[in-house]
Amino acid sequence: MTIVQLVYFQFPGVPIALNSSNSPITFGGVTYLGGAGLGSVSPIDDGPGEVRGLQLTMSGVSTEAIALALADSSIVQGAPLTIRLAIMDGGTVLDAPIDWDGRVDTLSIEEDGDTCSITVTAESSAVDLLRGNALTTSNADQQYLYPGDRAFEFVVSQANVPIVWPTKQYYIDSR
Repeated sequence: MTIVQLVYFQFPGVPIALNSSNSPITFGGVTYLGGAGLGSVSPIDDGPGEVRGLQLTMSGVSTEAIALALADSSIVQGAPLTIRLAIMDGGTVLDAPIDWDGRVDTLSIEEDGDTCSITVTAESSAVDLLRGNALTTSNADQQYLYPGDRAFEFVVSQANVPIVWPTKQYYIDSR
């Protein structure tokens, strides 16, 4: 049994699927091309209370990938990125649970004349959990979400109104 990382960039119109082995791997209808030795993924370290981004670097990049890196930033920024750990038995993927999920933040190119490398930084989708919710439990927000719903119509008029339940004597006397 071996473990292989499957990296899937969901760029609009140009998805890129790579794996950390030398040969192509098909999982979930997607063929992940072998990219062993061409790139690296920073360690995935999501400790309690911390949400960290990720950095992926690829060297020896093709002209198509460079064209994508040079394209409009709206194509790259915000594109979903999924990393799976594929458990392999021979050439068969037994399971591939998601190890990291997020969105691409920046994509930069470094060139030294002979070779090019692309570095991608990504933000974890867990960052969304830290953002607050702008909606409240008010009638206005309820009407925004579900027009005509009267669930919160009387919330304001009933706020801070004391509720008095009958005493035990009421039930004894009403028999």
